[in-house]
Amino acid sequence: MTGMKAPKRDALLLDGMADKLDADLVYARADRTLTQAAATEMAERCKQCTKRDDCIMWLVNHDGGAAKAPPFCLNAETLDFLAMNG
Repeated sequence: MTGMKAPKRDALLLDGMADKLDADLVYARADRTLTQAAATEMAERCKQCTKRDDCIMWLVNHDGGAAKAPPFCLNAETLDFLAMNG
């Protein structure tokens, strides 16, 4: 993901993590399980993350999906909740 602008890169990582966990962020926003404020906070946490390389490797290594977000993910709690309640 070199050369990609940070906001787009972070959004792709967040979307990728949600996809692997089967957490539908669009549906969660539509049914208001995920508020706009919470979605913005998730994006901000991704921007602050220092584990982007770990995130990329986790996504690559979990091509078939996963039951839980990795412990290093700053959005793990929210993503796991959305995956279980989506």
